[in-house]
Formats: sequence, C-alpha cells, structure tokens
Amino acid sequence: MTGSPQHDQETPREERPRKGWLLAMAPLWPLGLARILYGYLWWQQSGWKVPSDDFGRKSDGGLWYWVQQQIQYPTVAAHKDFLVNVMIPNWTFFGWMALITETYIGATLILGLGTRLGSLVAIGMAANITIGILSVPHEWGWTYTMLIMFPVLFLLTDAGRSFGVDAFLVPPLDRAAAGGSRLAQLIRWLV
Repeated sequence: MTGSPQHDQETPREERPRKGWLLAMAPLWPLGLARILYGYLWWQQSGWKVPSDDFGRKSDGGLWYWVQQQIQYPTVAAHKDFLVNVMIPNWTFFGWMALITETYIGATLILGLGTRLGSLVAIGMAANITIGILSVPHEWGWTYTMLIMFPVLFLLTDAGRSFGVDAFLVPPLDRAAAGGSRLAQLIRWLV
C-alpha cells in the first residue's frame, strides 16, 4: 500500500482543456439587456430631431443648436469645414439623415434584428458625434467613449441572440450557409 487513504478515495477528475481568460464564456442576457437599453437611448435621441421645426433651425434648438456648438468649438478643422460647407447648405437632407439613422439604430438594437449591422451604423454615428462634440464646453468625453464602445461590444458578440430576433434567424441561416449560400453567410454575419 503505497498511497494514502485520502489519495485512494479521490475520483479521477475529468481533464478539461484550459482556455485563456480571453476565451471565457459569459451568459448573453446582460449583453441583450444592454443592447436594448442602448437602442432605446438612440430611439429617444431621435425624438428631438423634429422635421416640423426644420430640425431645430426655426427655434435655434435641437440638432441645429448642437451643430452650431460643433462649429463654434471644433475638435477637428476638417469636420468643421464639412459642417459649414456641406451640412449647413443641405440642412434638411442631413436632418432627415440624422433622424432616419438614429431611428434605424434604435429599432435594430431594441429588436435585436440585424444587430451587427445596426452596431456598425451606431459606431459610425457615435464616432461622428464624438469628433464633433468633444471640444464643446461641459461635455464629458467618457460619455462619447461609451457611446462608441457599447456597439463595438455588440458587434463582436452575439448580443442580438439574447432577447432578439437574430436568435430565430441564425439556425436557418446556418443551414443555408452550410449548403454553400454566400448570401446566407453574409446575412449570418450581420445578425
């Protein structure tokens, strides 16, 4: 008898491959909840892009006010030039584009429908807002960092598959992609 009684009573442990801390798995529901709340933020912010007020031009409020702040306190000279020379002369078009884009971001992320595509659009819109607003007095830069980082998380994870329509779209898309459909492969990546 060479082993101790304690050692003899141990049951063999199942060997598990070690995974690095970057590969640790977490439940998706917190990301799903964050995605819905972040989508609601965009939906809510689209509400003050009011076409009947010419997107704030008539009242000196709303989108007009914030674009004027970006022009007055530019972060990047080229961005200011774009606002002055392109956006202001085409104000109504860009007002509609802001309203449609923010509504689209809100809808896709609230529903979890095409979450990765909605996240890509959100990253672009948030980066644009960040570049424009960082030098405006009393704005907190970390707000805009978070505005960019949340959709980055949604893009890199399966956030639309928790509390989202994407969860229902993935299985048939996987089957079609396995059958060789390139369109299904592309759409699969967007959800």
